[in-house]
Amino acid sequence: MKSIFKLFLAVAVLAFSAVACGTLENNAEPEVLKDGKHISKMVFRGSVAGYEGATVRDDSTKSESSWTDGDVVYIAFHNGTDIVPGTAVYSESDGWSVSYDGDLAEGSSQTCEVRFFVNTTFSNEVLVTLNPHTEIYEDSAGVFDFNGNTISVTASLTPKTGRIRFTGNAADVIYVTGITTYTTFSPAGNQFSTTNAALSLIVDELGSTPYVYGYFTYNDRKLGIVGSDFAYTRTCNESVFQAGDSGYMKIPSTSSHNNWKTGLLLTVNGVDFKMLSLVGYSTGYSLLAETETTTALYNAVIGTSSSGDYRPRSDNYPQWQTFITSLNNTTGLSFFIPSKDLWQFAATGGLSSQGYMYSGSNTPGDVAWYSGNSGSSTHLVKQLAPNELGFYDMSGNEAEWTSSTPTTNSGDRYYSGTSSSTYLNRHYVMGGKYNDNEDYLRPSNTTVSEYYSHTSIEHKYGLRLALRFD
Repeated sequence: MKSIFKLFLAVAVLAFSAVACGTLENNAEPEVLKDGKHISKMVFRGSVAGYEGATVRDDSTKSESSWTDGDVVYIAFHNGTDIVPGTAVYSESDGWSVSYDGDLAEGSSQTCEVRFFVNTTFSNEVLVTLNPHTEIYEDSAGVFDFNGNTISVTASLTPKTGRIRFTGNAADVIYVTGITTYTTFSPAGNQFSTTNAALSLIVDELGSTPYVYGYFTYNDRKLGIVGSDFAYTRTCNESVFQAGDSGYMKIPSTSSHNNWKTGLLLTVNGVDFKMLSLVGYSTGYSLLAETETTTALYNAVIGTSSSGDYRPRSDNYPQWQTFITSLNNTTGLSFFIPSKDLWQFAATGGLSSQGYMYSGSNTPGDVAWYSGNSGSSTHLVKQLAPNELGFYDMSGNEAEWTSSTPTTNSGDRYYSGTSSSTYLNRHYVMGGKYNDNEDYLRPSNTTVSEYYSHTSIEHKYGLRLALRFD
């Protein structure tokens, strides 16, 4: 009897030791990691279907898996109204294992969301950092079974976005607007973040840019392309850039831009405005608004009213800075108050200048609302002729704020304070306004232009938006 008892005791000790060391029996609870997360073996049945019908991964049958060592899928298990985040990693030797943060109910055909990323910037269980060239595959209607030990997941992942690339001359650099791309994914929150900032793309030696993965920012499906000497916009049809769609588009040029409209056409809360390229300006990739900022655009950005007034808006310099901050936050672009030099380059016709006395003509009434024809009020923009580059009302209608950089030997700086080294930028007012005489309308004549400290709030003038791409 004693020997039988000793044998029974030894078996019991071995069984206890096995459980204590983490060996799981068929009906045991999953192992708990030190940080409180559960870990379990996972059976994954499903596939990842790529663009143009290509198979990215396939494990839909029990045949040899096409997943590679280290592949990661992120799973959001639905447990009633709760979401339990899980991260599954594939090993060529051991198959799938999944760690998850929370409790799962046992049962079959429960719902889950499964995501797989290709070409991420950074990834771990807490954060996945994405970029415009990241491929995102997902199944938001996957299912899983859980028996307390093993998790079985079934999912068919497909592209979350469309993709597009641009063809052109090798080494060309373009900026693209109108596409929203994904920037991060939070497994814990089961949420993506996005950006609609302009994309900088370089054409490779084979004649195309890398694929961009995303979707159209606005319902109007406008796509803008800015190069070193052009800006064009195209309204795309509904077959372009659908989820799972793959295609390419030729970069327009000044000699060939069929279906592309001149200028970068933008829309904010239903109000359209256009930016025109300043070919030959020293900083490159600079654009200026076709018209002065209207009250309609100002209200669309600030959200103060639904006014459709397309006359130029006047305001003080600090308020215009606030407006630009709001506009940049809305569009993801980099608008700014133009410098005096940039403004004059555009107003005098740039590289296409004909040497006119006013912006676009030697006769003020052709291009400007001023004391001789305005009736002492501003007028709707774009009612008179533009200048050589297509800019309206750079002479007359509403005078326009510009900025300048302080220098030690010019009047471009403003003394402030008790120290002789304390200076602020001058801000020139250019182009003249509706009740000024002809002298103030000359874009090259800075001697009659007024200037103020940026702290002045009592002086109200118009603004023509500038835009740069770096």
